This record gives sequence, structure tokens and C-alpha cells, in this order.
Amino acid sequence: VCSSWYFRFLLLNAVVRLLGAQETNVVRLLHITDSHISLSNDAPPRSSRMHSAFVRSRNRDTKLSTTPAQEFARLVLLAKEMNVDLVLLGGDIFNFPSNSTTTWVLEQLKLAGCDFVFTSGNHDWLLEGQRSAPSYDVARLPELTSTFRPFFEQSLTGRSSCYETLGQWQRPGLGFLYGCAIVKGLLLIFVDNSNYQIESDQLEFARVQLANVAVDQPVVVLLHIPLMLPGMSLPPKELCGHQEWGAATDLLWQVEDRPRWPSGNQQSTLDFRALLQTQAAPKGPIVAVLSGHTHEDAAVALGETVVDAPDGACPAAASAASGASTTCRSSWTVQSENGRESPSKATSAFQYTTHSAAEGAYRLLTISA
Repeated sequence: VCSSWYFRFLLLNAVVRLLGAQETNVVRLLHITDSHISLSNDAPPRSSRMHSAFVRSRNRDTKLSTTPAQEFARLVLLAKEMNVDLVLLGGDIFNFPSNSTTTWVLEQLKLAGCDFVFTSGNHDWLLEGQRSAPSYDVARLPELTSTFRPFFEQSLTGRSSCYETLGQWQRPGLGFLYGCAIVKGLLLIFVDNSNYQIESDQLEFARVQLANVAVDQPVVVLLHIPLMLPGMSLPPKELCGHQEWGAATDLLWQVEDRPRWPSGNQQSTLDFRALLQTQAAPKGPIVAVLSGHTHEDAAVALGETVVDAPDGACPAAASAASGASTTCRSSWTVQSENGRESPSKATSAFQYTTHSAAEGAYRLLTISA
């Protein structure tokens, strides 16, 4: 929880109202992604390109010159003033792995007294100039378990009761490539898809967690790269599960001086997307997926959408009218507003993509039961 004695008028918010529950709870999540902070050019020349690209930035609202570090510090203080329950760090918070920058970011979170959850982005763990490496993502787990270990150890996912459902789970990557946390009854699941793929262990972890969710328990899923969903037309480098993703469409391997992507998607990546779609509200518990990576704001339906349903009504009638199943787990009214998009309402789950925090952007998710 980020504590404060006062609140600031919210310039950006996404409100997800959970209807039909017997008790009223409010969970406030602040999503910060793609800050691209590097306090110095730690490892030239391999860090030089990314450091130079984000030495300065421009606040997207004020248009004033700033830096990614200044914007991150401002957003963390804003989280404190908003009294949010959890800060979600959605990847590419860093330009490249750096112990000094990692320490500085953790200090900002500690000063604000904020609980947080972190999942990595493709730039967090990639130090360019590894073309001779055996694979494009070979550095991911070693960096997460060394440079970024303090993030995971101090994250809310490092001390949560949600792992009790796993039993004698012995698979690698737990707590680094996937994990969970419970805040005021809400289940938060993070899955690291910063290499554009979902591994089989990550898929199984998500299945186990969703299989043990209570009927009235909302779920939010934190990713870095948005899932390819119907209606999206972004190129393969912007999406997880894009049908054309692979070596043939890897346009940055020479720029980043690394091995090419493999030939195509793993089946577990496609199965993970299907799992989230089938578990999307109103028929399932997932009320939102939060992602970044594209440096743009967007909201795309995760599963079946029901627009303008009456407050408190399970949209079974709407499903029946369309010939679909009338089974309905619960109802949610989703209102998304970020100052640039027109407000919208629907009793269904959306995948929200949040603009770059290097330019001062964020998304506030308020979940009311």
C-alpha cells in the first residue's frame, strides 16, 4: 500500500467495478511500464544505443523536457498521493541491466512506501552485443536471478499465500518468470513474456492459479508484451502470439546485435492466450490484462464483450440473444478513461496497454466489489 494524507485529482483512470459480490472492496492498482531508465551509460559500447535514446524525454501532457528517472520518481510519488494498494511495474523499467539503476529504482519505491509487483521487459535483461550467444533470450533468467533478484525478493509476489495452491511445485522460474500476489482479495498473476513467448511451466502455473480462484474473486494478469487478439493489426515485434512472429520477421536482430528469434511461436504461447480468453469476465474471473511494450494506450476486448449492461446484471440475456451459453460467473462493469480515449463501459474483460512512463504516462485500475 502507498499511504498518503491527501489525494490528487486523477488525470487518468481505468475503473473496473465488480458487481454482485456480497461485500464491497476497492483495490487500486497503478500500472507503470516502459520507463527506460538508465542513470548512466554503464557498459559502453553495448549500452550506448539504448542509453542515448532515452537520455531525455518529453512529458506527453505538459510537453516539457524531462528524463525517464524524473518521470518515474514523479509517478511513484503520485502513487503515494493516490493511496494505491499496489504499483505494477510492467517491464522495460530499465534500458538495460544495471545494478546502480536497479538500486535507485528500489529506493524510490521504498521512500514512497509502496508495495509493488515487477515483471521484466525485453530491454530490462538485454545488454546488446550478444550475437554469438546460443539464443536471443539466453540472458533473461541469469539477469533476473542476479541483477533483478532484489526486485523479486522485495516484491509482493515474494511473500504471498497464493503459492499454497501449487503443492510440491518444483519447476524452474517460479518467482522470476511467473508469480502471484493477493491484495485485498484480488489475485494478481504476472507472467514474463518479454521474449514474446509463454513457456509450458508458465502456462501450467496460470492454469493452476485460475483453477483455484474463488467464485467471487477477481483476477488481473500482468504481462509486458500485449497478446495478439482479434482486431489488432500491430506488427510481430509488438505482440505476443502474432501469427507471423519468428526469424523471418525479426527486424531488430542486427540493430541489437543478438541472435534471431526462432522460427515461430511455441504451442504453449497460443494455449496461454486461449486460456485467458476463456477465463475472461463475465464468464470467468479475469477482469483485466495489463501490458505495455508498444508505447501506446489501447484497450482491446479479451473475450466476449457485453456493452452497456445494467449495473449488477449478469449478461446472460445478452449471451442467450446471441445464441451463446448463458453460464455467467459474475458481472463487471468496465470503465476505462485515460484522458485521451473516450470513456467506455462493458461488463467484460479488456487487455489494457499503457503508454510509456518515460513520457509520464500511467494507468490507474480501480476494482470495486
